[in-house]
Amino acid sequence: MAIIRVTITEDYWVDMIDNERTEINGWTMEEVIKDWFKNYPLDRYHAARDGHRIGNGRKLIKHEVIKE
Repeated sequence: MAIIRVTITEDYWVDMIDNERTEINGWTMEEVIKDWFKNYPLDRYHAARDGHRIGNGRKLIKHEVIKE
């Protein structure tokens, strides 16, 4: 058995009301990041997060094969 571990980047757009608040419920960027990425599983559907994903924005950064 082997495990392939990948590191990726993925891009999202967020409209801003002003320099502090986003158009996502008027939250700060830190609140959006907490809700979208820290408090919710990345492999599950999240309507707001997934709706703001930039198409073809996923990029492979590195990979490694881990032998078990």
